[in-house]
Amino acid sequence: MPMKASEATLSTFGAVFEKFTSEAANNKANFILFLADNDPSTNRSWCPDCVRAEPVIYKKLEASSDNVALLKAYVGDRPTWRNAHHPWRVDARFKLKGVPTLIRWEDGAIKGRLEDNEAHVEAKIDSLLSGN
Repeated sequence: MPMKASEATLSTFGAVFEKFTSEAANNKANFILFLADNDPSTNRSWCPDCVRAEPVIYKKLEASSDNVALLKAYVGDRPTWRNAHHPWRVDARFKLKGVPTLIRWEDGAIKGRLEDNEAHVEAKIDSLLSGN
């Protein structure tokens, strides 16, 4: 089954997240990937760990034989993300410390997460995908 992907920004996250959570029961696994926006001057992410992790995460989730949903949530540009009061840093549901962060979301809560420099490690993604 193909991975179902959706995207959200800070301004659209509320509505997109509501739809994502309302459809969560239809999927074997639900993931939220918090990642950096592309820099408009280069059209590439300003986050080197995101650049490294994204293709590995997508490959692993797309290869799953289960129904998998992925919400890609863009944290904004570097200055926005660096703000200590960034909404997802202070949100009790997520408490983000770095990007990329891949979260397995089940029953309205985080059931596992990979952060920063571990989000590209295939064995860790496999473990998160299998629910371990």
